[in-house]
Amino acid sequence: MPVVSMTCAAQAQARRHRHPTAPGFSARRFSGSRPLTSTWKCSSSSSKNTSSSSRSNFGLLDWAGSTFIPQGPIVSSTKFAWNTMWKTLMSELAPQDQSGAYTRPPAAYTSVVGVTPSFPASSSYTLYIGNACPWCHRVAIAAALRGVPAESLRIVKLVDDAERASRGGWIVESGRDPLFGAKDLREIYDSAAGGQYFGRCTAPLLVSDAQKVVVANDSAEIVRSIDALPGDDVTLRPAALAAEVDKWVERITSEVNNGVYRAGFATSQTAHDAAALPLYRLLDELDQHLETRRFLCGGSVTEADVVLLPTICRFDDVYSVLFKCSGRRIADLPNLSGWLADMMRLSVIADTYDAASARSSYFGQLFPLNPSGIIPAGGRSTKELVAQWLSRSDPAKRERLAVGVSALHTRD
Repeated sequence: MPVVSMTCAAQAQARRHRHPTAPGFSARRFSGSRPLTSTWKCSSSSSKNTSSSSRSNFGLLDWAGSTFIPQGPIVSSTKFAWNTMWKTLMSELAPQDQSGAYTRPPAAYTSVVGVTPSFPASSSYTLYIGNACPWCHRVAIAAALRGVPAESLRIVKLVDDAERASRGGWIVESGRDPLFGAKDLREIYDSAAGGQYFGRCTAPLLVSDAQKVVVANDSAEIVRSIDALPGDDVTLRPAALAAEVDKWVERITSEVNNGVYRAGFATSQTAHDAAALPLYRLLDELDQHLETRRFLCGGSVTEADVVLLPTICRFDDVYSVLFKCSGRRIADLPNLSGWLADMMRLSVIADTYDAASARSSYFGQLFPLNPSGIIPAGGRSTKELVAQWLSRSDPAKRERLAVGVSALHTRD
């Protein structure tokens, strides 16, 4: 028997002889455990590490559960209080309906350049995007693929920092916005609205330089606007494929792009399942569809591929963990992985994604989902991720799906 245990037993025996139980004090209250004084004196006679371990294990449940209150009510009341506070925080982060499902509010501005008469394609615009945001990422991909010149589209980068932002989470990376001199996105909205803006200050945001008013704060309308601006002789929505492109964009936006958020922001099991299961079904369908097609609508990239890519980039690293979408991994879907590699082989696309920034934003800023703010260790850099994605694909096999077809559509 260890020396420490013998010493404890000897001390306890001596105390029993010196200090018999006082009248009115029932030893049965501590039946099955040692008196508190014995616990601490025994700990002090052991090594430093053992003493530290004993004290750290002597918590609320050890104390209250054996003397005053049973463990069950303590656990249930603590869970109730924590869950109530968590749901309150979640409702601020992501609006909920009565079932606990996340409901994304509609965009406040939905004009389209080249379609809305007051916003001609010949004018110049400023685009505000945050690198970590998937909705901003799809807009950045569209601008890169189209090769829109800076004189037509000036891009201002935002950083996700809720502690420095006056409302929402976005601040201007360079310190000041070149169009309004604003420090954060809330100030930009206020300036563009001609006064105090009431509503969600979301990115991406497209603003008319000439009129200094908001064109759109919905990524779908901004992608369409970018397709109308001057740039390379490329289109992401060719007229012959418009109906097919629109069908895929609608489904992907609802079940994949929004699906991961509805699964992650759900505050009930029913709401989570209602989002996650359709997400998995569509991922499976996409994987099967891409077995015979290089891209979603044929041999060339369209808007449908652009809206899918940001979610697929982040899926295994972020959504499968933080948003509890672990029912699928892109790495396990061979054709979707091959499509991802094909997208990354387009030289301008890899530069639009910052994996470290995405992990930092999701795990570090979404406090209700990750109160500790701990970012998973061992995350790969964008360069390492792209290399990994490329290694999972046979480029020759993928190219045979669209022999002689350019990866980008030229304008009609």
